[in-house]
Amino acid sequence: MQITPSFDSWTSMFLLAVPMGLFLFLSIMFTKDKKNLPIGFLMLAFSLILFQYVLYWTRYEVVFPYLQLLPHVCYYTTGPLLYLYFLNLHKKEVKFNFGFHFLPAFLVLVTYLAILTNQLGIAEFRVPWRWFSMNPWFIAIHMGVYSTLIFLQIYKQKTTTQYEKLRARWSKILVILFSAFTLAYISYYVLVRFPFFNSEWDYMISITMSISIYTIGFFIIKQPQVFDGEFFAELFLPNNNKDTSFEESLMNELYVKLTKHMEIEKPFIDNELRLVNLADDLGFSTHLLSKVINKKSGKNFNQFINDYRLQEAKRLLLENPEYSIKSIYFDVGFNNKATFYNAFKKEFHCTPTQFRDTVITS
Repeated sequence: MQITPSFDSWTSMFLLAVPMGLFLFLSIMFTKDKKNLPIGFLMLAFSLILFQYVLYWTRYEVVFPYLQLLPHVCYYTTGPLLYLYFLNLHKKEVKFNFGFHFLPAFLVLVTYLAILTNQLGIAEFRVPWRWFSMNPWFIAIHMGVYSTLIFLQIYKQKTTTQYEKLRARWSKILVILFSAFTLAYISYYVLVRFPFFNSEWDYMISITMSISIYTIGFFIIKQPQVFDGEFFAELFLPNNNKDTSFEESLMNELYVKLTKHMEIEKPFIDNELRLVNLADDLGFSTHLLSKVINKKSGKNFNQFINDYRLQEAKRLLLENPEYSIKSIYFDVGFNNKATFYNAFKKEFHCTPTQFRDTVITS
């Protein structure tokens, strides 16, 4: 007797998490902050795994049997994606050969496509590593290895500033979620060997994935507050300084880091410099960098950058009288003469030529 496909409360909840994961994937894909892309693809992987699980539990897998091995492909992407995210987050170099981390996922994908073509009657393919693709213990080992790598990555980071502490808390939340997911997966294949095992315990894997999707979704929405300290301040970092608020202390630290970067690296000489470029250089979100500049300097991004350009132009005018005005305003990052002259006159109450002539004759 064939069982009719149907949903229950659990599978309905899991199914609702699938479009949430897909929505987060698309949202992250269209943001300017590219270091979050691995998290977007992690959300996509979780959504595809969860969708196939829903098909399995509701018996709709009989109606649509074409995704059976797809979760195995996704499992092998989760660890490398999260590891890549942490490397980006902590400004570590990602070498060209990082793609080898995805080799197991690629091998399983080939197996999946071979099985799919066989099911659809397109052609008959056999792959010699099918035993690897179908074995859940290789997946468990793979995810366990990446959980360990990420934990080590976190604990090697210095957390001397408030901003670094915030980033460490965010990192720990993600790795704890991933480790819980890994343990749920392993526990299923351990407990299934015991007589008291209930097949519905398999729901634990989907519960951890759903929690991860909803939690990461919440943090993505709250991301500006997460990195500005508005959310973590009371939750994780008690304020030991009674005279200075947590946020003010954090803003001061970040502003010092920003000004040192401006003075040493001189990014303002790039006439194509944008807020997102400077944020990437510093490891800040664009929202956070904009807030630091506005709050600590009282200026917007363009005014802040132009101030550094004007000071550099002033230095060049004084130290290099042989330089032409045109070469100076290009060298300090201005795109055209009119913008440079207007900004210079507003700051120093004279034109660059008048400023130079005054200094030379005095």
